[in-house]
Amino acid sequence: MTASGPAMAPGLADALWRLDADFDRAAAAEKDPVGIARRFTGAEQVVVAHLCAMLAYGSVGLIRRAIEAVLDAVDGAPAAFAADMRPGDFVRRAPGFVYRMTRAEDVDAVFVAMGQARRQFGSLEAAFVDGVGANDADVRPALERYVATLRAASGAVERRGVRYLLADPATGSATKRWHLLLRWLARPDDGADLGCWPRVSTSQLVMPLDTHTSFLVRALGLTDRATVDYRMARQATDALAAICADDPLRFDMPLCHLGIERACMHRYDEAVCGRCGLRGVCRWTAPGGGASA
Repeated sequence: MTASGPAMAPGLADALWRLDADFDRAAAAEKDPVGIARRFTGAEQVVVAHLCAMLAYGSVGLIRRAIEAVLDAVDGAPAAFAADMRPGDFVRRAPGFVYRMTRAEDVDAVFVAMGQARRQFGSLEAAFVDGVGANDADVRPALERYVATLRAASGAVERRGVRYLLADPATGSATKRWHLLLRWLARPDDGADLGCWPRVSTSQLVMPLDTHTSFLVRALGLTDRATVDYRMARQATDALAAICADDPLRFDMPLCHLGIERACMHRYDEAVCGRCGLRGVCRWTAPGGGASA
């Protein structure tokens, strides 16, 4: 935790360890985009994980449906498809693909980018690790270089949809989907995360912040920032690293799924809060918080 950051509630570390111990990761993965990636192995798993993360905006059910539509269009072998495709091949296979702001042309450009990066570096992991500096405090500098490589390889970065799928961490935003991808790939296989990029250190990962988790990390005292950006993610990660230095993101999925499972309402609700393992350590249930308001 940074010196200027907030003080964590007494008992928070113990509560997080209990939350982690009680969390069924394999069951949660079946309701999470990463569950789709877990059906694959090797290079196919890595490419599927990228697709899952890039499309991870919106409700989980719709995200999974969009990912399945992409996989159906490439016969369930996206790495093989990307290796041999020509620009426009995905559009020809799935001309009507639409998921919110993403169009077939955007997915096509992402496949072009991943295929080019794999040919250039040998694997997507090698492409990422190529950007790691010896003195990097976390994954952000390598991620900036990796995204720049993919954007250049896409040949279509002028498209708004491509820029959204290949979000640029150099802007200082939280870039939740990239940090979610890196958690999946770098953390060991635990029934949810994949453990297929062992050269990326779990101690350098950054918390993937979305609307729910940004509310939650503030409520738990892991950050005192109001803006959901890289600095908030870094502060929350530092606080978690004070609890588990080697693997601070082990707590991320259990926290995230409190929102997915509607087990946290971002306010005091006796029917929900009464069953929560974090009762008493968040601002809604701590003494003087929402429970007594």
